[in-house]
Amino acid sequence: MPDEIEAIATSCAEPEVIFKHLCLPEAWREWGGLWIRARREADGTDHRNGIGAVRSVPPWREEVVAWDPPRHYGYLALAGHPRRSVRADVTLEPHAAGTLIRWRGEVDALPGTGPFTRAALRRRFGKYARRVARHSECCEPGCPARLPGVL
Repeated sequence: MPDEIEAIATSCAEPEVIFKHLCLPEAWREWGGLWIRARREADGTDHRNGIGAVRSVPPWREEVVAWDPPRHYGYLALAGHPRRSVRADVTLEPHAAGTLIRWRGEVDALPGTGPFTRAALRRRFGKYARRVARHSECCEPGCPARLPGVL
């Protein structure tokens, strides 16, 4: 049975700004602390960043499985995690301070790796939620998420 993991952060940035940073792999390096550039391997069916899009940051790969701008972005890990499956959903909700970022995941860990996998993903989800919140508040003009056509 999958374990559930959740991380929460708040941002004074608008949901549309945060959503653009989540769905555009070219922007992940700006806020995610990645040392290599993320890229889109395949476009989505109805939108290049939407459902069916495949993105990678080697060794990780993921497929977009939920796309409801600017409220809900979800993905399924395809490779790179010590697990049977990882599904994550990021929801953006109105909040007194601006936007509540809720990063939820379900992980079905390989036998013997459950505690490690849960702890690692909990840290990663929390770090990403906080980083995208902060970056979206002070996004510089050169950030790829500011390009037209992201949504």
